[in-house]
Amino acid sequence: MTEEHTKYDHLFTNIIPNAISGIKIFGRKDTYKKPQNYGAVTNHENKIWEDLFVNLERLLDQYASQEYLLGMRSLPIPHDRFPEFDAISPLIENSTGWSLMPVMGFLDEELFFDLNARRKFPVTDIIRKSTRFEKKYEGINIQNEEGYTPEPDIFHDVQAHVPFLMNKDYADFMHDMGILGHEIITDEKGLGSELVSHNLKRLQNFAWWTYEFGVVKNTGTTDKFRHEENDIDYEIYGAGIISSYDETKSIVNCAKGKSNKSRFIEFDIEEVVMTRFDYSEIQDRYYVAESMQDLYTSFNNNKDLFWFKG
Repeated sequence: MTEEHTKYDHLFTNIIPNAISGIKIFGRKDTYKKPQNYGAVTNHENKIWEDLFVNLERLLDQYASQEYLLGMRSLPIPHDRFPEFDAISPLIENSTGWSLMPVMGFLDEELFFDLNARRKFPVTDIIRKSTRFEKKYEGINIQNEEGYTPEPDIFHDVQAHVPFLMNKDYADFMHDMGILGHEIITDEKGLGSELVSHNLKRLQNFAWWTYEFGVVKNTGTTDKFRHEENDIDYEIYGAGIISSYDETKSIVNCAKGKSNKSRFIEFDIEEVVMTRFDYSEIQDRYYVAESMQDLYTSFNNNKDLFWFKG
């Protein structure tokens, strides 16, 4: 696990102790696959989905990136009930070669990157605020609110991540990250366990500040796909923001000068890979890419940053 301390941790900034304390994590040795039982979804769970979706719909229409908006339009992701994995997966596979892999919950890095390297995206069918979620974390104190939870639930996985997989450039970017993660974990360069863990943390940092909590400059070109024009300097592409009403509102308020909770920082891949993060709070910073294409180019041109040799 990348949360384990290594002798190279002092190289990082923004180190957060116990960042994922309490979250159940599944690996290869666990029973991690869990086919969706769509017929067992309760009315209460469907209502939670609807409330989450409707609460965010207008905000995302105004502030999410073009890749997200077009992906949502092309997939059968309903606003009033749970999505059905079997209805969505074939469409993604036909578009970009990816498919959905139903799983028990949060996966460790080794398993996650291995699946991504095979163009499989893990999704879970549990949702925040539900009886099943509360039972899963009975006796464990983790944040479980409508606006945010550190546990990736179906709303985060499907409503926030999956639409992007309909975009070929984005899907290839995710695939390339999966391949790189798999290469680091299997220690293809023979660096040893300490450096494998350190380099994996670098990739984890990059993933966090990009496809989980990334923003990109707003050029106005996406407004033709919106009902209301974007009135801030940024578009949101990070799924951790998109699935969280609280995080999305925080972005908007900070961008409009109504809050100073978070900073917007020009994207610098060398800084990003060395900056740790916290699962349990709204982020205190967001790295702003010039464009999605610039993000992809930066990653492809700087893969040496993920092969630190000590």
